[in-house]
Amino acid sequence: MSMSTYIVTVTAIDCVGIVHSVTGTLRDHGGNILELSQTVMRDYFTIILAVEFPEPRNTRTLSAAIIANGAKFDLNVEVIAAGTPTHVAVVENGERFILTVLGVDRPGNIHGISECLMRNGVNIVDLHARSDGEKFSLVMEAFLPQALSPGVVRQALEQFGRGLGLESYVQHENIFLATTEPSPVRVGPPPPRQGAAVAPY
Repeated sequence: MSMSTYIVTVTAIDCVGIVHSVTGTLRDHGGNILELSQTVMRDYFTIILAVEFPEPRNTRTLSAAIIANGAKFDLNVEVIAAGTPTHVAVVENGERFILTVLGVDRPGNIHGISECLMRNGVNIVDLHARSDGEKFSLVMEAFLPQALSPGVVRQALEQFGRGLGLESYVQHENIFLATTEPSPVRVGPPPPRQGAAVAPY
């Protein structure tokens, strides 16, 4: 069965319950969420979702439904048809790396970093950057062309950051995941030992 995919973007002043509202509307209209990315930036909530439906949907009708069901949140919503996927990678046979840049905050940091990557054919797929006073931090996921050495990318970033107080790190995704894989964390008191009394709380 052919499915229709849409990209949904929602922005609003941050408030508890927006994710519940948006995803509930999509569910009620027969949508299945394929991918989701959400963040809060300067007290503004933003979420982008890839959603598939068994039948084509009118983008204006779907947008209006999300706005109406989340009226108390005063949502700004955009829905666009994703079109037919080509399954052609932007970076053919590329590998995913994690790039980190830390240092002093200056206007133009992100522009300069992205130029280094563009000149080497690197495709940015996820990026988060923040300035906190004089401190700057950037973490991104990017696809490197198969023929491109990660050392070349790091050298280009270090050359840009030299004199600007920036340090760069390039790590293959597999290594990054192996060293940062989260483990389950229990919230609350530990389970009682066998035969021990359970104290109320």
